[in-house]
Amino acid sequence: MSERLITEIQSFQPYTAEESAAKEELLTLLQVHGTRLLDRDCPAGHITCSGFILSPDLRETLMAYHLIYQSVGWTGGHADGEDDLLGVALREAREETSVTQICPQSRRILSIDILPVPPHEKHGKPVAPHLHYNVTYGLIAPKQQKIADKPDENRNVMWLDTQDIAKHCTELQMLPIYEKLVCRMRKIDAEKAEIPMKMLAPLLAWYPLHKRDLPWRKDGEPYHVWVSEIMLQQTRVEAVKGYYKRFLDALPDVQALAECPEDRLLKLWEGLGYYNRVRNMQKAAVQIMTEHSGQFPQDYDSIRKLSGIGDYTAGAVSSICFGLPEPAVDGNVLRVMARLQEDYRNILSPQCKAGITAQLRKVYPHADCGMLTQALMELGAMVCVPNGAPHCGACPLAGICMARQQGSTDMLPVREKKINRRTEERTVFVLQCGGRVAIRRRKGKGLLASLWELPNTEGFLEVQEAVQFCEKWGVKPQQAEKTVERRHVFTHITWELRGVFLQCAAESPEFVWASPQELEETYSLPTAFRCVLT
Repeated sequence: MSERLITEIQSFQPYTAEESAAKEELLTLLQVHGTRLLDRDCPAGHITCSGFILSPDLRETLMAYHLIYQSVGWTGGHADGEDDLLGVALREAREETSVTQICPQSRRILSIDILPVPPHEKHGKPVAPHLHYNVTYGLIAPKQQKIADKPDENRNVMWLDTQDIAKHCTELQMLPIYEKLVCRMRKIDAEKAEIPMKMLAPLLAWYPLHKRDLPWRKDGEPYHVWVSEIMLQQTRVEAVKGYYKRFLDALPDVQALAECPEDRLLKLWEGLGYYNRVRNMQKAAVQIMTEHSGQFPQDYDSIRKLSGIGDYTAGAVSSICFGLPEPAVDGNVLRVMARLQEDYRNILSPQCKAGITAQLRKVYPHADCGMLTQALMELGAMVCVPNGAPHCGACPLAGICMARQQGSTDMLPVREKKINRRTEERTVFVLQCGGRVAIRRRKGKGLLASLWELPNTEGFLEVQEAVQFCEKWGVKPQQAEKTVERRHVFTHITWELRGVFLQCAAESPEFVWASPQELEETYSLPTAFRCVLT
């Protein structure tokens, strides 16, 4: 017996006495026949799975004319031994319509129906009359995508207004089923829409008691919040604390940032990566000094126009520092909202982010805006965590979380597949002469633009090849001390690095020769190269 299957059927909450009877009959048959009920040759009938597909606005349904029933109807098919019934419904929907963008509205079963199937032919062979124990799920598919027939089963795949189903469906016994499915999917949609407002009171009561003591939360100074938010992108909170203090000690205000020499600025940012971020921060600081008389702008649109500031950072500064009703929607917030509303959309899609931002913008005026922004961030970072199971027992919103109710927290959020990183092999030369190491500037465009680097070349060179390669620079390589193997991962590329340490007899003018102290205090050497030295 499949525990998964039993749990799935038991989770269905019948709306009518007829549905309750269908559920009990199905559970009884599962006790008698077990997983054989998933196969077509089970004499008692077998389980089928349907997906009732609606457009995002729930006004139109995607249906097809089925050759067996000679009528327009939903998508669906036999379980064929598979106990993941929702997975079967999704598979059949894709196969029968060719849609690729489709997701569940919820994991919950919408309906269980016992459907008699008349005698018919399939692939030229007669099929005797039998029963389908049909389990139905609600699915959502955007209309702006290609649809196509499955020639051996259907034709005329089409979008229909839900009010027009009866004009096309000749199976009169199916019309009440379709009608109840539309109503139930709209009811679920209404439940989801209520979640953002319901979360306010418990979330805002929880936050003051459980928030972390973080340095950038001390005073609500926009410069401090801005610096922290830029640093926290792609970097853990604990790691940022030290960088944050060092940065503010050196550059305590906007004017200091605007006037900071680039080399010193990059050195202060060293270890955080993504150096264009700090370059953009300096550009924004110059904007504030020249366009806003040195005062940080206090409205969302002006903040959003600053160099390097996107919707999220503008929302964070606007709400936390100035109490404006502007959400700050990042990965933490998207994950929290996806689970609360059991939202199976790809959270990395612009449409999903825009939709959640619009929802939150409606509820922000009813809350302390700065506290709400930080509470959502904190919940996502500490409770509804990104890696591993969420800590539902500690969550103030567990009682209203739809994913928790449906047992689907492990399925959410949905993310598009990560881009496959290409891999490059590089030989990095640690050229040493008189206690100094050779470094040089990278080109002004592309990866790590204008930063300092250790001399390097594409491909892996053996030691003797490396010695010969370096002779062209006039450094007079004498001997190789050692080699090391390192890896550095960027967003879209991985560098496999072979570091070759060479003692040299001459300091070539092609390079800047830096002492260990200068490498530590003066020159900003990206982690991609610094890792070779350690």
